[in-house]
Amino acid sequence: MCEGDAVKVLFLASGLGLGGAETALERLVPALQARGAHCVVASLRERGVVGERMAQAGHAVHALGMRPPLPSLRGLLRLRRLVREVQPDVIQGWMYHGNIAAHAAAWFAPQASVLGAIHQTLGRPELDPWTTRAVIGLDARLSRRMARVIYVAESAVRQHVARGYAADKACVLPNGFDLARFTPDASVRRQQRTALGFGDGDLVFGCVGRYHPVKNQAAFLRAAAIVASRLPQAQFVMVGDGLSPGNAGLDPLVAHPALHGRVQLLGARDDIPALMTALDALVLSSLSEGLPNVVAEAMSCSVPCVVTDVGDAAWMVGETGWIVAPGDVERLAAGMTAAATAPESERIARGEAARARVASTLSIDVVADEYLRLYRGLRQS
Repeated sequence: MCEGDAVKVLFLASGLGLGGAETALERLVPALQARGAHCVVASLRERGVVGERMAQAGHAVHALGMRPPLPSLRGLLRLRRLVREVQPDVIQGWMYHGNIAAHAAAWFAPQASVLGAIHQTLGRPELDPWTTRAVIGLDARLSRRMARVIYVAESAVRQHVARGYAADKACVLPNGFDLARFTPDASVRRQQRTALGFGDGDLVFGCVGRYHPVKNQAAFLRAAAIVASRLPQAQFVMVGDGLSPGNAGLDPLVAHPALHGRVQLLGARDDIPALMTALDALVLSSLSEGLPNVVAEAMSCSVPCVVTDVGDAAWMVGETGWIVAPGDVERLAAGMTAAATAPESERIARGEAARARVASTLSIDVVADEYLRLYRGLRQS
């Protein structure tokens, strides 16, 4: 295959609902196609929110209608028909179930290179249901038959290899981020802060991500209560699926006297780039991560971050933010306080350095080039 020939890639995603891995795929596909690749995406389930957005943008997106972890005959027949239609050079699994489906797809396209993609770490497997642990075990055994298993973080490689994944098939390609979509904008910042009821003197901390025990949003609220008792100008917003009033796990913490009237639970939103600009600092309170998308998105908007030292979060932030130990509320509060009490000039400088760091290492253009180089190398071997 010549360098300029189009690579045909079939992506098999576990699903295309809202999530970090799904939106990473949403960014990657158009970047690959802009470089001449021919990409087709299939969700094992329904199209989902991200799949619908991709389809509306003109990308080929299919729904196989399965209900993982168990495959269905109808879904497998749809998969066979799709593979025979596409005749891919590369079958790229995306997340655990998608990786397993990629092996099934290879039955119908023996000429294709099969790759997996893993977007999380395994820091707290006990928080996953047994079905997920079983799927991970099967994916580990099948990894030996893949051309490559792509991980978004070095920490994810170490943890998965320890769980039985093939070490010699591992490679690290981080998620890529669109700096044109996530960008600082003073006008948008003013609009968002006004809409949320924040004044110029308020210091706004944001926690962004779906509600899940591993995200440890409870620690964010406990730390917020400490910060609020010290700093009357501190305000807090929480954004993501499940982060809405009525959450039984969070409502008692929001009711802390120090937080009265100072926490907004905004739920799932589709205007994350604009909301990011309203923040003075993003807080990642997770117990485990791979390469957390929200951190890079905030950094792209020139928002400095306070992050727990999980996955590759500390590497992402570098000297541009504040890094604290996971699971330690007092240290998280100390990091948030340090961000809030830093001179405004320092926060601005850290934010600008954060955006420059994403541009040099995590931009979608840089990452798409690496994916295409890998695909072409496998096709030529």
